[in-house]
Amino acid sequence: MAAHFKRKNQGRRLFGLDRQDGIRFFFGGNAMISVIVLALICIFLFREAILFFPQHHRGLELHRKTGQEYVGHIIQEADEYARLVSLTNQAYYQELDAAYGVERGMDEGFSILEELLEDEGENLIDAWADAQDDLEDSEEGEALTQAKAAETEAAKKWQEFLSEAFAKADRSGLGMGDRLDDENWEVLLAAMREWDPVEGDPPSLVVDAKKRMDEGMRVFEEARGGITKAGASLKRLRGRLTNVASAIKKDVVAGQTAEARKKALLEGAKQVEDPAEQARMRAEAEKIVVQDDFPFEERTKEIVASREEHLAAVAELKEKLSAAVEKLPEEYQSEQSAKLIAEVRKEYPGFEKGLDRSVERAGEWAYDKKLSWWTSSMKFFFGKDWVTNSSWHDFYGLLPLFTGSLLISVIALTVAVPFSIGAAIYVNRLASSPERNVIKPTIEMIQAIPSVVLGFFGIVVLGEGLRELSQVPWLSWIPGFPMQERLTILNAGLLLALMAVPTVFTLCEDALNNVPRSFSEASLALGASKLQTVVKVVLPTASSGVLAAILLGFGRIIGETMVVLLVAGNQIAIPDLGLGFGVVTQPAHTMTGIIAQEMGEVSQGTLHWRGLFLVGLILFVISLTINVTAQKVIRRLGHS
Repeated sequence: MAAHFKRKNQGRRLFGLDRQDGIRFFFGGNAMISVIVLALICIFLFREAILFFPQHHRGLELHRKTGQEYVGHIIQEADEYARLVSLTNQAYYQELDAAYGVERGMDEGFSILEELLEDEGENLIDAWADAQDDLEDSEEGEALTQAKAAETEAAKKWQEFLSEAFAKADRSGLGMGDRLDDENWEVLLAAMREWDPVEGDPPSLVVDAKKRMDEGMRVFEEARGGITKAGASLKRLRGRLTNVASAIKKDVVAGQTAEARKKALLEGAKQVEDPAEQARMRAEAEKIVVQDDFPFEERTKEIVASREEHLAAVAELKEKLSAAVEKLPEEYQSEQSAKLIAEVRKEYPGFEKGLDRSVERAGEWAYDKKLSWWTSSMKFFFGKDWVTNSSWHDFYGLLPLFTGSLLISVIALTVAVPFSIGAAIYVNRLASSPERNVIKPTIEMIQAIPSVVLGFFGIVVLGEGLRELSQVPWLSWIPGFPMQERLTILNAGLLLALMAVPTVFTLCEDALNNVPRSFSEASLALGASKLQTVVKVVLPTASSGVLAAILLGFGRIIGETMVVLLVAGNQIAIPDLGLGFGVVTQPAHTMTGIIAQEMGEVSQGTLHWRGLFLVGLILFVISLTINVTAQKVIRRLGHS
């Protein structure tokens, strides 16, 4: 027998390898190449990502030494104050439209028509004005008669011009469509026929409307004016110190490249044959001063000296803003205006506390204060801003990207898991053979749809459909409805759920297939129904495979790029979690989306480049962790 097998294995050899050795080497070599390629990818990814931290640390040190860190607190204070001003202004104009929309329409309509008529009828107005002057200067007799006739003719031509202009005037085209209906529009046009373009005074109808509007909004206008002017000192301080810190940073950056620029000019002068050009380049090189140590202490004196001014500006802001907020009206005709003012009143105490914290942190600033590596690293992992190509300072914060990815993944899993498990149970345990032959291929066919096609579907169909659905009045009780955006977390989550269904369904169906039929048969023999058998026998037995399917589905979702890039909204900000479930109607950005969006625009080796690689490394670690966890779950629960 041994001799028989020996003869069968004999054959031609190449480099000492027979056919079996060649097959083994081919497949083993492919596996080894895959391992090597994966190792090279990991090494390259890790190397580029890890170099981000020292470069980021140096950038933050420079941010502190130039005074930008201190000025940043003032900028943040001014931005938070600007939000309160914006909310108040929105509320003011909402209330103005609700309570005095017609009066505002009359006032603005007159201004628009006045400008239109003066532009198009400038010659007629001048002719009428000249005729009126001639009439005033004329004495009795034939001259007076002629002057009256000329003035009457000019007035007649003006009225004819008005008729033609009003016939062509489109209320909607002039921006009056929402404030003036047909009746009030005709009333305004009738009043404009009595308007004297020579004198230029508004008609009495417009004057009365403006008086009613100003009187009715007087209290609100005083409060709004107080809120708007409360931060004047802080805004002036912000503008001045921003310029100072920017100039310091510009000089520091110039100093860092001074030696290289000077050397390049001198080398270039040697290559130039023209003596005049050589002299110019050498003179320019001599002007460049190379400093060993930048005088940060001297340059930041103005910033240090502004501490008392900052405290005074904040105190003034708090005092005036508090008084102005107290003056805001209590009752409103506009529901939206009432909500906005309620938001102002709700946010104001937190704004004051935020001012105090900001002033305290600003007081701790010193240009020579040591920045720890731990602090600079945490500013990336827990930073709330991702700002690149900024004239002020670039900020790299992972938190808004991670939050967006997590929220979208949670929405997708919440929708995909019940449908996938339910479909797997039905196909595997309850469906007839014809149903199984239709349902299973159909679900698995979803994987063949390109993600970019799903993205277009999300923009044109799903996003628009969700927004229109949210406008239905009887659905206004749902948090986040009505939706203002069509590119949202909810839109992206639903599309990713569709993409995850085939993965979770297939793995769950395989897990159910692995449950021995004898378990189901024993349960049915004991009198259990099909549903009881599935819930109490089949699912617990297949729990390891189902859980692994969910984890792998999560890995499939969080690594998706094109769909979230197209339909998530790409807003780099932490969604307002205070809205509860309504947070899903906000736009967001993701870790995969930011890499796809910005990688093609950055230069190799820059901080921005390495920041994107670090985000990619974190995604890799998350995906690897999910897969390893899924394998451990399968082994542990499967064994038990």
